[in-house]
Formats: sequence, C-alpha cells, structure tokens
Amino acid sequence: MAVVVVVLVGAVVAAVLLTSGGKKAGNTAGAGELAPNFTLPNLQDGKGLVSLSKYKGTPVLVNFWATWCVPCKDEMPLLEAAHKEWGSKVQFVGIDRQDYKPDALRFAQDTHVTYPLAGDPDASLDGAYRLRGMPTSVFIDRNGRIVERVTGPVTKSQLEATLKTLTEKAS
Repeated sequence: MAVVVVVLVGAVVAAVLLTSGGKKAGNTAGAGELAPNFTLPNLQDGKGLVSLSKYKGTPVLVNFWATWCVPCKDEMPLLEAAHKEWGSKVQFVGIDRQDYKPDALRFAQDTHVTYPLAGDPDASLDGAYRLRGMPTSVFIDRNGRIVERVTGPVTKSQLEATLKTLTEKAS
C-alpha cells in the first residue's frame, strides 16, 4: 500500500513539473486577449472586494497561488520586492486558490505580502484564465489585454523584463 502511495505522489509531482517550469503557456494562450474580469472577496475581512475592473487604465500583474504550492511560497519574496519597486506603476494582485482562509492569511503574513490578495476557494477563475499549474502570473496591460502568462515560478529576469514592457506601453 505504501509503495502505491509513493508511486502516485511521484506521478502527481512529475505531472506538475512537466506542465510548469516558468515557461510561457504558449504563443496563443491568451496573449492579446482581454483579461477576464473578476470580483473576489479580499482575504482580509473588512477590506472589501478585489476587482480587476478597479484597475482599468493601469498595468496589472495577477499572480495565482496557493498555500499548498511550494514554488508559490518561494516566489512570493520576489513578487513582494517587485511590488515595492514597481507598485507605483503596476498594480499587483494575488489570488489564492482552493485554500482554507486562515491558512491563506497565515501564508500571506509569513511571506510579508503587502499588495491586495483575493480568495478564490472554488477556483472559479481556472477556466477563464486557463490555469495549468501553480503559480501562474498573468501580466495585463493598461488596456486590459493579456501581454504574457507564466506558468510556474517567474524568474527575476522575466519579471523585470515584463514589468518594464508593461510600463513602457503605459507611458
């Protein structure tokens, strides 16, 4: 029985690694399309709703993450550092998927994230955003069009280059 469990866990890990890895989801995977709007509850009670339409006219980086995703935890400090550097030009939004809210809040606190975080406990945006793995970062220009989608942890160079492109287009 233990061998079967180990084999199944290994198969799941292999499948996740094969479908992610910090690469673009493909040339036609939404690039140029309008980003689907969303309105989700803020993870922090009393902070209202988080809605993509609120940021119309501003470039946006939407990062989908989960507490059970080890690469998500590893990526958060990079995103927070970028938010501190680029946050006056690009709106950062984190969307927590399929988590128990107290776990998500603790995760956000442990990773020191200061940008808005929304909860999507039912993964209602998975289809609209064509999510294939975690984390996924979707870069949206000021006109609401998807510029790039990165499945798997984004690298520092990818992040900086895409944020630079977004802000140049916004000027």
